[in-house]
Amino acid sequence: MKVRVAFTAFVAALAAAAALAPVGGATNECRGIQACIRVPGPWVVVPPQGRALYLLACPGGRSVVGGLDAQVTSRDVRISFDARIGAPVQPGVTTTRYALFSAVSLSDRVQAFQPLLGCVPVQGGGGRSTVSAFVSPPGQSLEYRSHVTILSPGSVGFSRIACRGREKLVGSWSAIAFRTKRPPPLSNATRVTTSKAVLGKKVIVTATASDGLSIDAHAIVQAGAECAP
Repeated sequence: MKVRVAFTAFVAALAAAAALAPVGGATNECRGIQACIRVPGPWVVVPPQGRALYLLACPGGRSVVGGLDAQVTSRDVRISFDARIGAPVQPGVTTTRYALFSAVSLSDRVQAFQPLLGCVPVQGGGGRSTVSAFVSPPGQSLEYRSHVTILSPGSVGFSRIACRGREKLVGSWSAIAFRTKRPPPLSNATRVTTSKAVLGKKVIVTATASDGLSIDAHAIVQAGAECAP
């Protein structure tokens, strides 16, 4: 199930409107949420007329996603995130300790987005959705796993991630991002190239940064795996 950002998870029904916050504006990932931990992500590169995925997690293991938002360099970038099936819509039922953001760009130029999480302390489990006796409920939700490698000018980096145990790898992604408060010059995006390989249940992303990459860009590459329990 795809759910648009921003999302406040204490409501009884899911609001379906998207909220694209302009750069430098107020963000809403913690609006209406008490004891909220703000988790800003990096600026993730979105290719022209393309798509980018990025996995952002709550800190530690004792909080779950209660709200989301995003900032973009252009309103041509549209953001959504993957949620689990369940009722009522709330942290721990339709969200977990991380969120997989998906960005689609309608622009002919390189753009970027910054994912934002509002995390809340774990307060017990949630309920389950009901199904008819004549149909089968869906299988377990996919698990998303990622690994981040830091890049410096003129370097080559490798980011590796794999599904665990009996999990099956059903999808993968790679993302280039910059850990800065403000969006970095998008020219930096052309100074990092990546290639992705899948070996069994392992995803390997090789990233090469040119000497022209600014050291102030704080470039990273994320390798991601979609795993079916």
